[in-house]
Amino acid sequence: MSTMPTEERIGQAWALHRQKDYKAALDIYEEILRKTPNNIDALYGKGLSLVSTGDKPGAAEAFTKALDLAKASLQAVDVTSVVDGHHGSNDLDTYEDDRYLMLVRMINQRLDEVKAPAEAE
Repeated sequence: MSTMPTEERIGQAWALHRQKDYKAALDIYEEILRKTPNNIDALYGKGLSLVSTGDKPGAAEAFTKALDLAKASLQAVDVTSVVDGHHGSNDLDTYEDDRYLMLVRMINQRLDEVKAPAEAE
């Protein structure tokens, strides 16, 4: 098990994925998720790697968990934003929600792709 910071391990996994070494990338994502099971970035990367290996049901499971976490994080940011005097989600005066708004959109797109009928492939 690596002692490298999680963000760097995710970067390694992304590099392996781009090199089409999906199994090695998946191994890193799963290592991260054993330590931090709610890591949205690792779940999203795991989903991408599983899609690339043909495991659409596994990918859908990883994407669904990532989506649930991204929505919960967005809701928490929204509450904090309102407490701080802002308007909540997608307030142009703040940037804290941008990451989660983007993640929710991206993950929903990936879920649509893996749940699409097989003839669309």
